[in-house]
Order: sequence, then structure tokens, then C-alpha cells
Amino acid sequence: AMYRTFMDAETAEKLDAKPIQPYLASLAKVANHEQLAKWIAGPGRAFSRTPFGVAVYDDAKDPDRYAAYMSQGGLGLPDRDYYLRDNFKAQRERYQQYVADMLKLVDYPDAEKHAADIVAMETKIAEGHWTRAESRDRDKTYNPMTIAELEKFAPDYPWRAALDEAGMGKVEKIVVRQNTALPKTASVFASTPIETLKAWQAFAVADNAAAVLS
Repeated sequence: AMYRTFMDAETAEKLDAKPIQPYLASLAKVANHEQLAKWIAGPGRAFSRTPFGVAVYDDAKDPDRYAAYMSQGGLGLPDRDYYLRDNFKAQRERYQQYVADMLKLVDYPDAEKHAADIVAMETKIAEGHWTRAESRDRDKTYNPMTIAELEKFAPDYPWRAALDEAGMGKVEKIVVRQNTALPKTASVFASTPIETLKAWQAFAVADNAAAVLS
């Protein structure tokens, strides 16, 4: 059934962006940063772009157990270098135009302005990210924290609200990988206007769903 649905190009063309309208409609109702963090973790989970990647793996220090892991996130381009190195200037410019194009496809207002703001915000996030080489260090990327410690370490993000919404409210410990990236990303999230953050998520929905749409 999944295969037949995916191959039904005629219906996909007819529906265009309608299948993602419920996500965009619920996003439009978001009024503040905490509500957005909850939306990312809950109603928008299928297609949102999370500032922090969360997954479950076997515990690297105790392989008989599973552990929740948290990684740096929030970027649309492959890694920090694409935002910070001069030799990727052309890619950044094309990416910004792509963001604007995707917003226009879902009739999002002020697409060009929002695209510029989104790339500027992601650039700030990238400034705190670890390089790919740093992220491969198995010792430096093993930093277990309780939720209380996480709240104290990166206080600018509504961790408990987001984790509760994601069904992770009872998790006692999270292994944080790129630990020093979290406070920077949380700070950028908190200081970015809510309208920019909502446009960022509208772009993410369109971008992540595009492969199965018209």
C-alpha cells in the first residue's frame, strides 16, 4: 500500500501541497517559544527541523543498556563549514534562494525576507557547532546529564516542555554528544523572533515533505 501510494504521481500532482496543510495550520497557531519547542517535539515531529537531534542507541559505556542521546542540530546545510567558510559562499546563496522558493511553494508570506533571516539564524547556530572531526571523538561526545543538569547547562530552551511532548518526560539521563554546542543553540533559539522561527519550521515542513509531494 505504501509503495502504490508513493508511485501514484497523478494524485500527488493533484494534491500539491494540501497534505502538509494541517502541519502548517497548527504551526500558524504557535504564539511563543515554548509552544514552538512543544510543536517541534509533538505535532510537527514528522517534518520539523529540531534544534537538537534526539535518538536512542545502545549506551557506549554500558552496551547492555539503551540510552537517549542528544546531538547538535538545526542546520539545513550539511555542516558548520558551509556557513562559515568563504569557499562555500555560492552554496549559501543558492541555499537561501532555495529556502525562499520552498516557502513560496506553500504560499508563505515575505518568503525572501524570511529566507535571509533563516540563513542568518542558522549561521549563528553553526558558530557553536563542532566540526565533523570533533564529532567523531567517542570520549568527548559522551557527556551524560540528568534533565536538571541539562536545564542548568543550557537554560535558554524549555527542555521539560519539549521532552514531555516527545514522550520522553520520564527519561532520567541523556548522553549529550556535542555538549558545548547546546548553550549556543539554545541561546540563538531564545533570542530569535518567533516569526522567524515559525518561518524556519514552515520551510522545514516543505523541505522534508517535498520528496513525497507534487
